Amino acid sequence: MTTPNARQSAAFPTVAILRKGGPKIKRDGKEVMGPDLNDRFRVDWLPGVDLATKKMFEDIYHTDQPHSLRAMIAFPSVWQAWSTTNEAYWGASRFAQADNERYLSLYNPFTWLPIIVRGEPFKPFIPGEVLIFENKQGEPQAFKLRPTTRFDLFLPELVGCFVTFQIKTRSSGDLINLRRNLAAIQTAADALGQRTGAAGIPIIVSRREDVIYWHKAPGQTMPVKKWLIDIRPDATSKWAQTFAERLAALALEMPLSVEENPASDDDLVGDDEPASMPASAPADSLTASDMLDDILNVEPEQNSDLLAPKSVNDYSHYWVVVVPKVAEANKSMTVQNIKELAKAAINESGNDAIKAYDLLRQKIEAVKPPA
Repeated sequence: MTTPNARQSAAFPTVAILRKGGPKIKRDGKEVMGPDLNDRFRVDWLPGVDLATKKMFEDIYHTDQPHSLRAMIAFPSVWQAWSTTNEAYWGASRFAQADNERYLSLYNPFTWLPIIVRGEPFKPFIPGEVLIFENKQGEPQAFKLRPTTRFDLFLPELVGCFVTFQIKTRSSGDLINLRRNLAAIQTAADALGQRTGAAGIPIIVSRREDVIYWHKAPGQTMPVKKWLIDIRPDATSKWAQTFAERLAALALEMPLSVEENPASDDDLVGDDEPASMPASAPADSLTASDMLDDILNVEPEQNSDLLAPKSVNDYSHYWVVVVPKVAEANKSMTVQNIKELAKAAINESGNDAIKAYDLLRQKIEAVKPPA
């Protein structure tokens, strides 16, 4: 995962945190997290935010709990605005932070005495590790570090503000989904080959309901419905249209090339043919002409018989080129007659295209009327 340094190296001032739940509520005398807002976000404004920024946001969205936000990636790489670290809190204070390899900072949450500062001394991070500290009453208290994901969003509609709204979530489901979303956006930007990378791509940030699988206990997996954070390019934007047009142009310039023999695909076999029998192509197929041109360009010493299959499994060449051309050379027989003989030759040859070709020639000579 990316360390905090990647995000902190490029960020506009953060004015609000986008949270998935409502404000904290009191339950049994204790403050607990508010209920999940499901398909909405809660904009939690940070202290000291300019009132003009708040007013501009309210004029655009007319609520502080929007269903989605129109945002933009402000940097060439999406990972410049992203960070994920493992963290533990006591109240509102973070006392432990680690990346996937080591602890970056660690304090005693009750005395605030430093244990690790700026990664020194080295302490490896072990997922699932439990930290034990004694509280002021001398009782041991356990803590676990949880992954915390942050992503900075630039809202272009807040013209001239140059501030960010930060998504913050501790959900492992959000972490996986966001990482996939952002990787797809970055890959799309790289595919276009733009110098600016992902910068300027319009995105829609929303929430969608999905099923995640919770590993309740060893060997026990339970499907659970959750509202995850979702980030996608704005399908109505000019960027999306340009992306589709450029991909289509690239696809036209680069024809499909595969290693497998398409004629051996079971989906191409007719219902009335055995599974091992490749489907035939029409005698006037353009593919046949193209393939024959390629074969005729081969040096004679490399291929003495221009119609012979190149390999034992080369049935695309066998059906598309050999059968029509053999029929053309034998005016006394139709393509259908030779196809019937070819099927018999293939069965007798044990599905060997080269042997089948030799058997086909013999069968044609056997039924060919004398000149």
